[in-house]
Amino acid sequence: MKIYTSPFLLIVFSVFINFSVKAQTGIQLRGTVLDTTHTGIPGTNVRLITGKDTLSTNTDQNGAFSFTSVKNNTANLLIRGIGYKPYQTVITLKDGVPDQTLSAIFLKSATLQLNEVIIKGKAVPMKVMKDTIEFNAAAFDVRENDKVEDLLKQLPGVETDKDGNVTSAGKVLTKIRVNGKDFFTGDVKEFISKLPAGTVSKIQFIDDYGNKANFTGIKTGEPQKILNVVLKSNLNNGNFGGATLSGGTDNRYALNINDYLWRDLRQIGINGNAGNTNTGAGINTNANIGSSYRDKFGKNLIFSSNYNYGYNKNESVQQSSVRTVNSMGIINNLSTNTNFSKNNTHNFDLNLESTDEVNYIRGGIRGTIQGTSSTSASDAIQTGVIRQDLHTNRMGKQRSPNLNGDFSMARKFAKTGRVFSMSVNAGSGLSSNHTDLDNQITYYKSKTDSVAKDSLLNQLIDERNRNTTVSANFTYTEPLNRKNDTLVKKSIDFSYVFNLNHTNNSLDTKDRDITGNVREVDSLSNTYTSSFSRHIIGLNYRYETKKLNYVLGINGQPSLLTGSYEGRTDKVYRTGFNISPIARISYRLSAKDHFNAFYTGSSAEPNFNQLQPVRDTRNLQNIVIGNPKLKAAFNHVVNLNYSRTNPGDGSNLQVSLRGTVTQNQVVSNTVLIPDVLNSFRQETHYLNTNGNYNFGTNYYWSLPFAKKKYTFELIGGLNYNHRISFADQVRNVGQGININQRTGLRMSRKWILLHATASYNYSNNTYSLEQSESNIIQTWTFNTDARVFVLKSLVFGLNAGKTINKGFSVAATNPFLINGSIEKTFFKNKQASVKIEGHDFLNQGNNLNRSITDNTTTESRTNQITRYFLLSLTWNLQSFAGM
Repeated sequence: MKIYTSPFLLIVFSVFINFSVKAQTGIQLRGTVLDTTHTGIPGTNVRLITGKDTLSTNTDQNGAFSFTSVKNNTANLLIRGIGYKPYQTVITLKDGVPDQTLSAIFLKSATLQLNEVIIKGKAVPMKVMKDTIEFNAAAFDVRENDKVEDLLKQLPGVETDKDGNVTSAGKVLTKIRVNGKDFFTGDVKEFISKLPAGTVSKIQFIDDYGNKANFTGIKTGEPQKILNVVLKSNLNNGNFGGATLSGGTDNRYALNINDYLWRDLRQIGINGNAGNTNTGAGINTNANIGSSYRDKFGKNLIFSSNYNYGYNKNESVQQSSVRTVNSMGIINNLSTNTNFSKNNTHNFDLNLESTDEVNYIRGGIRGTIQGTSSTSASDAIQTGVIRQDLHTNRMGKQRSPNLNGDFSMARKFAKTGRVFSMSVNAGSGLSSNHTDLDNQITYYKSKTDSVAKDSLLNQLIDERNRNTTVSANFTYTEPLNRKNDTLVKKSIDFSYVFNLNHTNNSLDTKDRDITGNVREVDSLSNTYTSSFSRHIIGLNYRYETKKLNYVLGINGQPSLLTGSYEGRTDKVYRTGFNISPIARISYRLSAKDHFNAFYTGSSAEPNFNQLQPVRDTRNLQNIVIGNPKLKAAFNHVVNLNYSRTNPGDGSNLQVSLRGTVTQNQVVSNTVLIPDVLNSFRQETHYLNTNGNYNFGTNYYWSLPFAKKKYTFELIGGLNYNHRISFADQVRNVGQGININQRTGLRMSRKWILLHATASYNYSNNTYSLEQSESNIIQTWTFNTDARVFVLKSLVFGLNAGKTINKGFSVAATNPFLINGSIEKTFFKNKQASVKIEGHDFLNQGNNLNRSITDNTTTESRTNQITRYFLLSLTWNLQSFAGM
């Protein structure tokens, strides 16, 4: 009987509320006043004239207003706000509906003129709002030919790297909006490099929880950092783009053509590029072509579509040092890998979204077809506990088609705050891989270190992996507000989430002898099916005021992991159940200070390679065998954040503390198996264990001074991780400490833009096994990036950086990189330009990477072309109504 008490009380409560509302005399009317960025306008006066009666109120901090006991069905609505044009309309209310909500009302900015003399106040550079930091473009130096990326480089707390990636207070921007609406291109790098900065009124950095969350007000998970560009009045009609042709030394070339037609909601874009100037790992040749379309479809729907084709050819030589800790000692592996690969990728997506204020609907479908062919040759020398040489030739072909679809809907009911939402996602992907693997391995005698045996092995491996995912999310929110209480919002959420991940994998292995005869190897072949399903049943209580918002709740997460093998009777059947609290709090200490914290818990299933009990011999120096008895892991995540933003002096402080604890973490167990040559061979197995956790803190502080012409920055962090792995069944505790610190200075003057930084990174990794020694890596980096405006049409650029490396096992130089450019624009509107640029004048560039997994540390270095000179011709297209 106790089980049904809560639903019964909820039903009684809902009926009581509806009865009370219907019993009222007159209509309760609600609405929201927003600006063109979809931000609520507080303090706006709202008048409702019904016959001889005049009702008046002001909007709250979110721009919301309400009237009670409206008796007439027809009324005049008049809205006035300082700095906005007056709004007036006639509304007609529905008969018999006691609680009604108007569509959002948008006010346009107003300018004040007296006898043709424009009254201008001093531009306020920064404004802090809920989940949003806003910069006024008028407070910064915007030159005639600047793009949005040039404006972003002047903003405190914002960084744009050499590849065009943008971060705000350390978080990468993942999405673009213009005037509060999704833009037809979601590529941040492409957008900021093309749109003229002169069209921009404001730049906003928003913590966004998704379109459905913006509609329902229910925020879950961690927000994405997105960029919203607010344009100057009437500048959302035009076209922009251009063409660039480049050629240089060392056979470097590049071609880029793009054009974007923009008519408010109607947006059409085409782009194409080809070249080999990518200075990443290896030598890359790439080409891309794409198109995008977005427009209104019907009365309340917006349709959007994108298509992109990409081609990439990579030639690389990689040197690697792999260091594995074992109970018997250290295994060192030095290898050189030469790789050649070609990749073709087709991407498309179609989306349909509603703009209705009461009903939210969104559906989409997206797909990818990817094909890759590659050849590689590697030589590996293994020393330490195991002495072996391995030469491998590999040829592979892979094809990976994927298709995904999603549908979301939400509905707001007559009672404010009562919302139902749902979303369904489904996808299926196939990965088929054919590999021709030729191994030659040399074994050595353990005592004399002389050659004991040579072994040749040629394998043909065919692998097919079909992965299907289905997820569904249902949420119902019931408001608990008191009548006419606009200062406090209370609600309770009932949620249910279902996730299913189904994998079907087949592995077929054949041996080919020196005469060309092929035979099946049953012990290395298998067909395997696994499914992981998870249910999350949640109950949350929400409390919202102007300063304090929090969510408290609890989740129950039953899960089931199943698997079966063709031709075998043993099966996998693992159940689990986890209960985790939900906590999220956001507190605005003042207009400048904001604190938030959240806790969440989630389960994670093992991947296919960890489950499949078949020997994977593609690397003969480390054979991998899965474990079908693995359980799903469970992650506990805590995140604390504090921010202080002072619009007066432009200073910004961000501090975060995070921690993760994992139960039943899937870890490796590296085992040394004696062989017939009185040596050992290495095998990796998997098991579940506890004791894995990590925590860290990061901070960012910026302070503009000298009338904001200079900005001082201090950025840093400390991270600690505690990892458990096993070696020959012996528990091995790995501890890693990483400390990073960076200081920088920005200078923004009419004639120069300068950003200089100095950074230090310390990394130390130790293991509990006695044979293990600490592995300390230290890196000092000094960088300067400057643009000097000698004339209005002549710009000099300089980028210089010195890196000092210490502690790497692979050959690590201390490069001094110097890049420079000269750019000259032509014609009155600077439509054309010529640019000469040089990269890595001293030819010292290198590529170093380091990663740590369980008891293995990998360091690698890949070749790249960094020194070349390039001549570029650019023609800009730009036409906006009102400019």
